[in-house]
Amino acid sequence: MKLKATREYHSTPISPKLASNFIELGYGLQVEGMASEMFFNRSFEPFYPYRLINKLWFDLLDDENDLSSRCETDWRVFDWYHSSYEHNAWFAFPGTAGYQEIRDDSTFIINDSPYADVHIELTGDDHHGTHAMKVNNRSDAAGGLAQDGKYCYPGVNYIFTGDVKFEDGNGTITVSLYKEGTVSDPVCSACVGAVGKQYTNVRAILTVPEEGRYTFVLTTPSRSVVICDNFSLKPDDEFCGFKKNAVEAGRYVGPKVIRWPGGCFASFYDWRSGTGKNRIPSYSYFWGGLQYNDIGTDELAAYAEAVGGESMVCVNMFHPMKRFYDYVPADLLDCDPNDRTLKAGLHGRDLIKFADKDEGAKNAAAWVEYCNGGPDTEGGRARIANGREKPYNIKYWEMDNEIHRWFMPEEYAEECVKYSKTMKAVDPTIKIGMISYCFGYESLKKMIEIAGKHIDFLADRGIEERDLEYKLGLIGEYNKKNGTSIRYCNTEWLPLNGADVYNMVPRSQTKKNKCYLFSKWSYALDAAATMMMWQRHGDAIDFINYNNLANTHSQSVIETPKEGAFVTAPGMMMHRFSNTEAYRTIVLEDYHANREDPVQIQLSINKDGTALVLNVLDRVEEDGNIDIDVSQYSVKDGEYKGVILTGDSLLSMNTLNDKQVAEHDASISVKDGHIIADVRKLSFAEYIINIS
Repeated sequence: MKLKATREYHSTPISPKLASNFIELGYGLQVEGMASEMFFNRSFEPFYPYRLINKLWFDLLDDENDLSSRCETDWRVFDWYHSSYEHNAWFAFPGTAGYQEIRDDSTFIINDSPYADVHIELTGDDHHGTHAMKVNNRSDAAGGLAQDGKYCYPGVNYIFTGDVKFEDGNGTITVSLYKEGTVSDPVCSACVGAVGKQYTNVRAILTVPEEGRYTFVLTTPSRSVVICDNFSLKPDDEFCGFKKNAVEAGRYVGPKVIRWPGGCFASFYDWRSGTGKNRIPSYSYFWGGLQYNDIGTDELAAYAEAVGGESMVCVNMFHPMKRFYDYVPADLLDCDPNDRTLKAGLHGRDLIKFADKDEGAKNAAAWVEYCNGGPDTEGGRARIANGREKPYNIKYWEMDNEIHRWFMPEEYAEECVKYSKTMKAVDPTIKIGMISYCFGYESLKKMIEIAGKHIDFLADRGIEERDLEYKLGLIGEYNKKNGTSIRYCNTEWLPLNGADVYNMVPRSQTKKNKCYLFSKWSYALDAAATMMMWQRHGDAIDFINYNNLANTHSQSVIETPKEGAFVTAPGMMMHRFSNTEAYRTIVLEDYHANREDPVQIQLSINKDGTALVLNVLDRVEEDGNIDIDVSQYSVKDGEYKGVILTGDSLLSMNTLNDKQVAEHDASISVKDGHIIADVRKLSFAEYIINIS
């Protein structure tokens, strides 16, 4: 490939926020794997089945076109599986649990010990949530309640807390860690202190002599009945509810903006359920399963800060249709929202609290005040009481997610105006995002005319350049006419269409789960092509949220098994774009890369104009070569350094113990004003070429 660099630029400088990410609660066990909390179902609640949409996105059905087909219940068969996807059962001790399959009827409770007369069962109790665990030790020896899957390290204190009371009997209650799979000789134990007939909050510290998997056991006296609730086990090196290595891995990838708490989850989220000291677990309305609420506003905002980014909050916009439906076809949106005979998607709950539009705007404004308010505000005082004195100063607020499920286009735009006025009355510096992907272009034009003076960015989807250019043109025309400065953002994107035959094809052709594809090198290479496209459009594009950050059955940039954390192939690519020196893209004569091109070249200049930044992407399984004329710039002959990311095949991937995608030092030659280089197959490279 022969090319010639010009002195022209494609657009304005590149936004430094293109490498951003997305966290969705309730989907994929994202935060559960990142969180420092080590118990599964720590509040002893009945486990709600995952909803069908969850199973479809995990691609668990044998045939996604046949909703009655078999659902895979043993997740260990998938290559994305690791220990943070475990659903560890509570079991009567002494005993063992083993792997728990994920079925609709799974309780994740093993009621009876095979070795002693010990029985455990859920009991109705509103102390913390709706249930507690009753431990009935009818034996003549100590017995109790246990859970496997605690991965521990020496030198770390594991802090146990819980609420415990005697219903019958008395005596000493201890907590211990056993080597997983054993029932004798604990490696460490601690007494929790005196416990009476009323709930007592107890605490103990456990340490282990060596790294490995352990079983937690709470031991009760013989001939006793003990009620347990609100358990917690955390390492003392946690950060604001997250594991230390989850923060370190996130910091390496370096997302500039993190969108939370969803996604689809956000559309039914009560933000107050994730703040304060006494958070009650609840049902995850959209995805199914149990929502623990241990990770909420304070934790997510603090995590974004810790990894060097900022937050973008996706707001639940209340609507009468949300009371009963998670999706209503467009032709039924003007029907009675209380008519449950509509052929629409019922979510199975009566969510009247999300039905009043005016209350929704007030609720969103209260959230802004909680995040950004000072000590002279009610929200600011509540945040301070919860341990955070300094405001988070969250700038970006997106108006819901996939709003075509409940809103008509002009109705939604009018609601954006209402929300913007109400929220900016609390903090006029925030930026409001209006969704731009749900309706056609004509509807979008009308929506911008209605809401344009009250919004600050379009929250888009998709990765097609023609669609992007149309929307940038629409924004530019409106901004010029009205003196506004609306920008384009993409709040959730996937590189679905790629350079290979493996991406998003029916399982009947590949015999592979589609999640299998998300973690592979082919997917990362496709992501690079899309990121380069966005770079060419300058800072009219503000931030781009790659979907997702962590633990989404491979659709992520980091994974956090209990044994550690690792960066996926796409994560390594996003790290490179997060740390690029590319500042402004340069026009190459008679060349414009298309996102679908298997081989792409991009030349940029750095911020202070002292170096060229060359990106070379090769998505084919053949080596190549390039010759780029850079004589327009004063470049000395010689070798220039860079880095190259490589994988041996399109299906290379990273796991905790097998890193198949690697980053290497690399170099490139310049001679007589030409960059001459071999291009390695299946690679992405970045070189820095100094300008004299």
